[in-house]
Amino acid sequence: MRSKDVKKRFEKYKKDLPKNSFCVILQDDEDGLTNFMSYDTTNEQMVTTSYILVRGFLELLETQMDYVIRNGQAAIFRELEIIKPEVKDKMIKNSNVTVVDFKNDK
Repeated sequence: MRSKDVKKRFEKYKKDLPKNSFCVILQDDEDGLTNFMSYDTTNEQMVTTSYILVRGFLELLETQMDYVIRNGQAAIFRELEIIKPEVKDKMIKNSNVTVVDFKNDK
């Protein structure tokens, strides 16, 4: 956490978080940075699968941010629909010149 001001901004979420859960809040900062905080709303002091996952996630954010960003970008790229140009009259040969006519109005 960078400052007490950021911590204050996150305090408002405490009352609305689901009980018996691990919650991670990510928020863009006006300086172009990202603030994140995790909350444990469980009452038990046990090491559970959810606890291990949230600790692993936070560790990745702290120590391997570039890796997380690259994987996030790759996931977004996989979801994008890539528009390919339509080919009209695929190929026309005029002597030694091959003309490929693309219709790219999208």
